[in-house]
Amino acid sequence: MDCEKELIDILEEVATLKADVANLNGWQKNQNGALLRVDSKIENIYKIMIGTAGTAALSFLGTIVTLLVILSTRGGN
Repeated sequence: MDCEKELIDILEEVATLKADVANLNGWQKNQNGALLRVDSKIENIYKIMIGTAGTAALSFLGTIVTLLVILSTRGGN
C-alpha cells in the first residue's frame, strides 16, 4: 500500500515537473524574441548616434573652414 501511494506521488510530481518544463520552454521562447527586439532597437539607436556624431563633426568642420576663410579675407585687406 505504501509503495502504491509513493508511486502515485512520484507520478504526480513528474507530471507537475513536465508541466513546469513546458511552461519554462514557452517563457524562454518569449524572452528570446524580446531579446531580439531589444537588440534590434539598440542597433538602430547606435546607427542614429553615429549619424548624429558624423553630422556634428561635419558641422564643426564647416564652421572651422568658414572661420578660416573669413580670417584669411580680413587679413588680406
